[in-house]
Amino acid sequence: MRKIIFGLLAALLFVGCSSKELRVFAEDKPYIEAMRYTKKGDILLSLEHKAMIIATYLNPLTNKDDKEYFFVRVFIDNDFEDENRSGLFNPSYSLTLNGQKPLKITKLSTDSELAKRMPFIEPWYHLYLVTFAKSEDERLELTFRNDAVGQAVLTFRNFAKE
Repeated sequence: MRKIIFGLLAALLFVGCSSKELRVFAEDKPYIEAMRYTKKGDILLSLEHKAMIIATYLNPLTNKDDKEYFFVRVFIDNDFEDENRSGLFNPSYSLTLNGQKPLKITKLSTDSELAKRMPFIEPWYHLYLVTFAKSEDERLELTFRNDAVGQAVLTFRNFAKE
């Protein structure tokens, strides 16, 4: 019994004095940076979730400043089955940036390269790359709205103004 205890203590001593650093989780810098520019909003009615939006402001991550780019995840309760009428294409919902409509909405799959680098991806989310005209405002207010239910406003600092 003493030999077993002595052996375990010796093993712990050698492992504890090891100069190699054991890393269980590798640092993923693009993922961490994306989290810094990600915000979430909910649309509630009587404490019931009607819709959710998660948006990542891409300009600081890509150093693009010709337009405003967002990676958007959307979940809408009881959404349409038809892909042309669901998510950001749902006629009951709108998405604006400082009151302006998007120039382009591109539907993405969870297998897309952009989606693989982004946090907070679930199979039931609709994923989009949304492009807006360049804004000169210091604050960017991304508003996801349903006139009958409510809205969620996500506020970002304009990358070009930092």
